[in-house]
Amino acid sequence: MSTPEEVQEQLAALRANYQIRLNSDLADLHQTALELSESLDDHVRLKTLRDGLHRIAGSAGSFGCASIGLRCRDYEQRTQMWLDSSATPEAVRMLELCQGLSVLKSELEQMTKGGEEASAADVDVPALDSPVRISLVGSESSEHRGIADALEGFGYAVTLDSNPKALAQGGARPDVVIAGYQSLDPELSALFEPKGAPALILLDRTDSFDRRLEAVRHHAKGYFVYPIDIPRLEARIRRLASRHTQDPYRVVIVDDDVELSEHFRLVLEGAGIDSRVVNEPSHIVAALRDHLPDILIVDINMPGCSGPELAQVLRLDDDWLKVPIIYLSAETDQDRRALAMRQAGDDFLAKPIGDGELVSAIKVRAQRSRQLSEALERDGLTGLMKHAALKEQLEIEVSRAQRMDAPASVVMIDIDRFKSINDTYGHATGDYVIRLLANLLRRRLRKLDTVGRYGGEEFVAILPNCSLKDAERIFNEIRLNFSQLDCVAGKESFRVSFSAGIAPIGPSSHGEQVLEAADQAMYEAKTGGRNQVRLAGSAD
Repeated sequence: MSTPEEVQEQLAALRANYQIRLNSDLADLHQTALELSESLDDHVRLKTLRDGLHRIAGSAGSFGCASIGLRCRDYEQRTQMWLDSSATPEAVRMLELCQGLSVLKSELEQMTKGGEEASAADVDVPALDSPVRISLVGSESSEHRGIADALEGFGYAVTLDSNPKALAQGGARPDVVIAGYQSLDPELSALFEPKGAPALILLDRTDSFDRRLEAVRHHAKGYFVYPIDIPRLEARIRRLASRHTQDPYRVVIVDDDVELSEHFRLVLEGAGIDSRVVNEPSHIVAALRDHLPDILIVDINMPGCSGPELAQVLRLDDDWLKVPIIYLSAETDQDRRALAMRQAGDDFLAKPIGDGELVSAIKVRAQRSRQLSEALERDGLTGLMKHAALKEQLEIEVSRAQRMDAPASVVMIDIDRFKSINDTYGHATGDYVIRLLANLLRRRLRKLDTVGRYGGEEFVAILPNCSLKDAERIFNEIRLNFSQLDCVAGKESFRVSFSAGIAPIGPSSHGEQVLEAADQAMYEAKTGGRNQVRLAGSAD
């Protein structure tokens, strides 16, 4: 048996060999992306790019390159979206992907020179998410200009198009179209029918069931009546714009039939559903904690532990009450099916089941599961994580940082003089300012970061693999950006700032301790003059 020192040497050798191969793979993918930027409709090459990104996303974390793996996963999801929709990628987005791969290659070279993984915050990786593009069509009225100004304040790229038919004349396609009801005609509404088409929101001066039904028949995804409630409109835009960029649905399959469960996994993976198989029921809790599924698929008849028994075991733990359990079984006896459903099940699918039927059934149920989870865990005003869910996520990140011996930081943010904003401009404007900061935090932080609304005008950000120094730099940049935004209140505009405190996650930290330290640092920033960032334990 190898000694611990020998094991470490072997692991180091494997890591070095992998990084050499990874360097070559990133170079190949960068070249493929460059070639795609010259031939955007080459779906064979696009699939090659997707496959290469998938391989790195699945392996990089095991060899000390977690941040590279996470970003390759993000890039993979984007290429998969193009493949699924048979859409031709826009040249600018493909070039952005090229730039992202080039930065990853540079980061890897830094990492191999330094002997350790660089902090994800050390490298300014270009975001693939360009601003959501909105076209306001049908009128250039002062009302539309006011809507455009407000939405631009949230970070959207807005254009005013007086001619609705300009949308069909080529050029950069918007992500969302906001149109007056009167501007609709069959030619225009046909633009919103195909899969992957822009989302349509209608504005109307009349509110009736018949008008709303007509809006649905024109493929509208939103309907608002004047005077327009801007925060509600922005919330709908955000949901519509994120339709194609959400994380893949996650599924855990529990079945003692190894070959069949692997077949199900491959079918679901092929449809873009991140799936994991558990053949031994006693391993289920570890799989759930690791994978955090939207759906759990369980066979009814398994030796040693039946599906209903397993479901009831899971329902003993509050952590898994929200995960829907779907029985997938060849059981044909209606009474036994009904009994299984009464024993902690939520739905039933019968074997044998066609591949297409399986995918369709799981997607529908996973979408509903995620919608319900978000309704419970997400703040209605900002769409960010709520207080309770945020604290749960903090404990997960504390455990992960300590297990990986990696730096991590927690940031407490509070909008300065928020009460005076409410007193001066009203609570609707106060809500607008909260949403403005939430949107800025969402756009400026990485996908692996967690940001939530802690309460009132307070926010918390959790930054894995990020040192105090990097966190301070990032939040000073965000603070400066926020303080330069023009907030709109009717015909007036004003500017706002925030104060922030940052605390590290240490080797013996608990989530509550870190939050208290960040909160104390934020309090020092407030009493020290506001509009600044303080580190926990730092001197004035």
